Amino acid sequence: MKSFLKTVFAVLVGLFLAGFLSIFFIVGLIDAFAETEPFYVNPHSVLIMDLSKQITDKEDGKPWARMNWRNLKIPYQGTLYETVQAIEAAAEDENIDGMLLLADELNMSLNVADELRRAIEVFKASGKFVYAYAGSYDQRPYFMASVADSVFLHPSGEMLWRGFSSQHFYLKEALARFGVEPQIIRHGKYKSAVEPFMENEMSPANREQTERYLGSMWNYVVETVAKSRNTTVDRLQEFADKQLMFLAKEALAAGLVDRLLYKDELDELLRARTETEEEDDVSNITLESYAEYVSTQERLDLSREKIALVYASGEINDSDESDEEIGGYAYSKIFEELRKDKKIKAVVLRVNSPGGSAFASDVMWRELGLLKKEKPLIVSMGQYAASGGYYISAPADAIVANPLTVTGSIGVFGMYFTYGKLLQEKLGVHPHVVNTNAYSDFGSVFRPMSELERRTMLHSVEEVYTDFLQCVASGRGKTTAEIDSVGQGRVWSGIDALELGLVDQLGTLEDAIALAAERAECEDNYRLSVYPKSDSDFMSQMLDQFSSIKMSLFRSLSPLPDAEQKLWDDVQRLISKRGVRAEIPYTIDIR
Repeated sequence: MKSFLKTVFAVLVGLFLAGFLSIFFIVGLIDAFAETEPFYVNPHSVLIMDLSKQITDKEDGKPWARMNWRNLKIPYQGTLYETVQAIEAAAEDENIDGMLLLADELNMSLNVADELRRAIEVFKASGKFVYAYAGSYDQRPYFMASVADSVFLHPSGEMLWRGFSSQHFYLKEALARFGVEPQIIRHGKYKSAVEPFMENEMSPANREQTERYLGSMWNYVVETVAKSRNTTVDRLQEFADKQLMFLAKEALAAGLVDRLLYKDELDELLRARTETEEEDDVSNITLESYAEYVSTQERLDLSREKIALVYASGEINDSDESDEEIGGYAYSKIFEELRKDKKIKAVVLRVNSPGGSAFASDVMWRELGLLKKEKPLIVSMGQYAASGGYYISAPADAIVANPLTVTGSIGVFGMYFTYGKLLQEKLGVHPHVVNTNAYSDFGSVFRPMSELERRTMLHSVEEVYTDFLQCVASGRGKTTAEIDSVGQGRVWSGIDALELGLVDQLGTLEDAIALAAERAECEDNYRLSVYPKSDSDFMSQMLDQFSSIKMSLFRSLSPLPDAEQKLWDDVQRLISKRGVRAEIPYTIDIR
């Protein structure tokens, strides 16, 4: 009887959840349609770009995972390519007079912001105005806002300009207190990915490389802002060292902003610039609405040659997953299909990955090498193209990186955690194992590695590193000794990678696409075909969405602040991984 009641109760709960989600889904659709703006642009319109809107490389296949459970809305998320296309189309649209950047917050990576800045430069070159406005500026949104003709600030606002900082957590002592012992084998003195589990402080090698790539990125930002604001690098560096924070009047006096305006004064300025009658409101159109219109027009054109744009975003794993991670088997199948597809004239691989499984990286490297023999292969590097992310980039005919790309990290490690002391000394649990041979329980989480096991793991790691060097050397036309000299796990910025010959040029995703079209001799007549394509059935998609909703709700209820939650997520992810890895397990967080 109890079992029967439990079953009935479970069914009722399931029906309730299904009904709730169905209603929620329908309401969401109605709300989405109700808020959709028409794709008609009035004369003398201003294109509004809200920098707090998320813009990423790849379209999110699970939008429900981004649900804001406080207001029950899914935040907008645009793709970099679509946004750039929209800005460039707006430059030629006679109905659009100018652009307004709302710059209180920057909800995108710095490399994406840099690519969008370049698109806005094209917009400005058309003779149209670009204004930026914020209640207060932090340095990241200011980097984006500085591209504007005029930068405006609220009279009660402020501005922060302080330089970059990257923070790392070291966990050796914390793990020891809980009886957790990391078993680590690595190659490369700069392979600092596992250092937080081995030490309690940063090694000199890690500090050296961090200072190098962080300084390289900051110098690029300062030089870019100095050029846009018609000031000097030395002056901006002095501001960061001595001033830190500017009140509104101080920012104006320093030449960091052009005018202090209240919102109604900004509206009046826009009205005058667009020749709008005093009693009328300025005609505005959001960038997301305009981007949707432009992308729709692009999809309708089916007459041209095809260039494949493959988004390799996320961690590299030994799986058939192609949505939230880079499954080695799934992507190798994509590359094989593109190689055999006669309609595809060239391939652009957009890499945005910190790496992962060395085996999966090698599987994809082989297939990419075969593809390169058949048609042009161009790599465009996003925020990350490191370790395994660089491994799969190496076979390309040409590599285009952003100056703010994090790349390199040519090195490998093997790691897993043992919990024997935690179980016995902390929890009073005493595991007993029966083996048929001396090392039948190799990899056991109950005990540390023996000397023979450690030598075995070291041999495997060394062999993978040697293969890694050879793969990169063959792709870059260099010797293994030359690659080893810039390898050893060391991380580089895109700027340094160009100087070292790890990439061929600095540029944008559009530059990479244009290069692919040129190599394929179809630069005036091509269209993009985006991969991977979703091939899951409706029920699978619904189950995935339900899982995403649960995770999103759980995270929204988490008591941990964002930074600590992110650290916890990284630790959990690392604990679950085994085998030889070509990866940066921690995320480089530049503040």
